[in-house]
Amino acid sequence: MSLTDPHPETRRQGEEQPVPELSVSVVIPHFNSTDTIGRALASIAAQTLLPLEVVVVDDCSAPEEREMLRGLEEETFPFRVRVLEQERNQGPAAARNRGWEAAHGEWIAFLDSDDSWHPRRLELQARALTPATLMASTHSLVLSEDDPSPAPLPARVPAPVRLGMGHHIVSNPHTTSSVLLRRDLPVRFTPGRFYAEDYELWIRVAALGDVLSVPVPLAYFHKDPFGTSGLSSRIWKMIAGEQRTFVLLRRDGVLSLPQFLAAEVIMVARIARRLALRAVRDLPGRLAGPRRPRSS
Repeated sequence: MSLTDPHPETRRQGEEQPVPELSVSVVIPHFNSTDTIGRALASIAAQTLLPLEVVVVDDCSAPEEREMLRGLEEETFPFRVRVLEQERNQGPAAARNRGWEAAHGEWIAFLDSDDSWHPRRLELQARALTPATLMASTHSLVLSEDDPSPAPLPARVPAPVRLGMGHHIVSNPHTTSSVLLRRDLPVRFTPGRFYAEDYELWIRVAALGDVLSVPVPLAYFHKDPFGTSGLSSRIWKMIAGEQRTFVLLRRDGVLSLPQFLAAEVIMVARIARRLALRAVRDLPGRLAGPRRPRSS
């Protein structure tokens, strides 16, 4: 079977079935972002399949941010909002793990505090699930900071596809704000990691069983995923994080030696491509040389 073959349970082109009932807890890590978390919560409240609860984990924000966040528990939403507080800043991996452990739903949906969802995100993922599914994600889309409108979906949503281990080795096929996974999985984010910690977890899940993707954009970044400043330095940190991920997975026996070597070769190829593209982009400026001041 191809790495991107439609899941056998979803190949038939029949009428749309009723939305299945699904017990979902949404986990939102938060750090000094009360200016955007309202948009994230509004996108959850607009879901055609509402979650059981939203668990917001504050990662030791400023005192005034924490005070504002506590007020969310008193606001009216079509779901319960719980706010948990970390005693010290530990990073998003630890915050997501704490929310995961505290969740009551059978499924965990992740959403970053500055991202948002299409109204049908949970519904379409629920439709895609089978008894064997451990994790399901969707495609993502970058919107402008002030654009809250959901992108239009195709008239017929494409069938979900199964993503095997080989697909995960080539690149990270999931964004965290699009992921839905089973609460009872025996793996978690590695605490203390800040780059590619999500990629590590996705590969660990893929090694355990069935991972699907709904190939339409249902999760939205309202900025470039790498931010608008320090782009180059963060990309190189992400690459270093990926390399660390492969080393950890090989150490733990999740990746075989051939898989580890393939992942390393592919990563080197991506770095070479990035450097080549940068060289081509900078070539006109180098050929032109430094500008000379005009004589009066």
